[in-house]
Amino acid sequence: MSHHTKKTPLYRIGKKIRSYFFLEQWIVLVAPNVGYKSLSWKAFKPLFPPLDRFWADPFVLARDNKYYVFIEELLYSTNLGRIVCLALDRDLNILSNQVVLERPYHLSYPFVFEHGGQLYMMPETKRNNAIELYRCTHFPDRWEFEKTLISDIRAVDATLLNYQDKWWLFASIDSEAGSTWDTLHIFHADHPTSDQWTPHPLNPVIKDVTSARPAGCIFWENGSLIRPSQDCSVRYGYATNFNRITKLTETEYAETRVHRFEPSGKDEVLSAHTFNGASGLTVIDAEQLRPRFWA
Repeated sequence: MSHHTKKTPLYRIGKKIRSYFFLEQWIVLVAPNVGYKSLSWKAFKPLFPPLDRFWADPFVLARDNKYYVFIEELLYSTNLGRIVCLALDRDLNILSNQVVLERPYHLSYPFVFEHGGQLYMMPETKRNNAIELYRCTHFPDRWEFEKTLISDIRAVDATLLNYQDKWWLFASIDSEAGSTWDTLHIFHADHPTSDQWTPHPLNPVIKDVTSARPAGCIFWENGSLIRPSQDCSVRYGYATNFNRITKLTETEYAETRVHRFEPSGKDEVLSAHTFNGASGLTVIDAEQLRPRFWA
């Protein structure tokens, strides 16, 4: 049901009854090297969190013959996200599960990247009114605050791209121009740890609830840049779009959708809003109905 649709008393009663028996919970799913054009739900192995929390926003690194999946973990008791690392073996079994970054404010979308031989993380820190950068001092569990990249900004899902001798930062921003569901803003700088980011003159470069918000790393395919994005028109994070960037300069931006991945409508999956892959592992997330009492 679209969030624009009027919710009747019968709908609200039904949803309340359903919530007693079922939990709407985000989970992480993993699969060996599934390309975005061949995504299918049956290809993925679900990783279920305990019923008192959810897992979402997976990003993956491979080291020492293991996969390290960095995720948002939100405890329902605190309603604050923190960053957790799931270590997986090559058979995709969870070897360890540890909190690696926690702040007094909400964290999510742990965008991890390497630059100059150093590993960094740029998690969502909207509730601290900034885009913050953290440096890894001991892999994978110790991260220290490095600097604020952009201050006085209510940004979510910030995503970096190195393209044509510049670093580009894509994010959705809560501002007078729109919400974090329907706007995409771009900034550029000379290096990823800069604190001098120039906003694109066309910001917001996209104002569309069906395609604006980032949904994972931008990646190359056959000479084209593909940007995953969220469709929030039906509900938050309902589906994942894959968009080919056709123009990206200091004065221009354009993209066109080339693929889409959404719930099948025949199972318990409600939403899917992240896609990432590295070293032969594809990671996504999904919001699903999970039984409260017999899971």
